[in-house]
Amino acid sequence: MSRNRRRHANPFPMRALSPWFVIAAILLIGGMTWVYFKNQLVTRGREIKDMEKQLVELNTGIEALRPKIAALSSRTALQHRLDEGVIQMIPIRQDRIVQVSFNQPAETAQVNEIRAVSNERISR
Repeated sequence: MSRNRRRHANPFPMRALSPWFVIAAILLIGGMTWVYFKNQLVTRGREIKDMEKQLVELNTGIEALRPKIAALSSRTALQHRLDEGVIQMIPIRQDRIVQVSFNQPAETAQVNEIRAVSNERISR
């Protein structure tokens, strides 16, 4: 084949169009990434909106139950349950009660008394 025929054998100039293919690929990938992130934003927004609705419903339910909780935990209701025998009260023995005094000076404190602990270093 002559040299002249080989030069025109490939009519499609690949070398001249390759930068445009690269630019088109970058734009395509960038556009698809933008659409993906936009869809994620919309999806997360819907999830947050649903969770906010659930939070409002829970708060409404809690507010509706507060009077009932207050009524059931009042002194008269607890006394009524105690009278029925539903709950029991066990008296605390005197030897099980510990009294702590933080206002007592250290000089007058007894040896067997519980005292507040300080972070001062012990000198040896």
